[in-house]
Amino acid sequence: MTSFLECGPFKAQTDDGRVLFDNVSISISDSQSVAVEGASGSGKSTLLRHLTAITYSPKASRRLEGKSYEGSSLPMWRAKVTLVAQDAPMIPGSLEANLVLPFRQRAGRNKIYSKDAARNLLGKVGLGSVPLDRDIKLLSGGERHRVGLVRGLLWDPPVLVADESLAGLDPDTAKVCFDLLLDYAQKPGRLLVCVLHSPTLTERVTTRLRLVDGRLEEG
Repeated sequence: MTSFLECGPFKAQTDDGRVLFDNVSISISDSQSVAVEGASGSGKSTLLRHLTAITYSPKASRRLEGKSYEGSSLPMWRAKVTLVAQDAPMIPGSLEANLVLPFRQRAGRNKIYSKDAARNLLGKVGLGSVPLDRDIKLLSGGERHRVGLVRGLLWDPPVLVADESLAGLDPDTAKVCFDLLLDYAQKPGRLLVCVLHSPTLTERVTTRLRLVDGRLEEG
């Protein structure tokens, strides 16, 4: 049976030539939550950037739901395999302008932004009292992290890739946000791949992959 997500092989090394990983491929079915683990400096975030094609891997192939994405189709891959980083980029303007941003890109032409859904998710992550027209620069770092998470969930891609997106949040808020990510991951045709900072949260995923000596192992 063809996996939902298939990509690789990936290779990466540091500026001084140290190999982070080599010949690493990923094959995962949908309706899963997957945590990528490894020691500090092992290349976890780098692997997620290769996975989402933010870092280009010329020798890697990419397939999602049986469809191949190469060359000119890589922007659509990034729209479907979407990164939510800890410091998700924000544009100048309002909170809502940042939530709407993906829907105004070419890849979002067939998607509809829902203000009601936005308010619902903002309420769940503790930002329900923040007006949608609030200037994004007036929000704290933790609030912007949650805005980035809400934006990713509103976009609702087939694969959501969360790189330490809960770091810096207090444990209760992080749990609430992770509950939302797990709810998303349980849907058919959806997949969560994440790097987490909390062992307690990591224990709740369905699959754990670990970077060890340049290899990606299940365990």
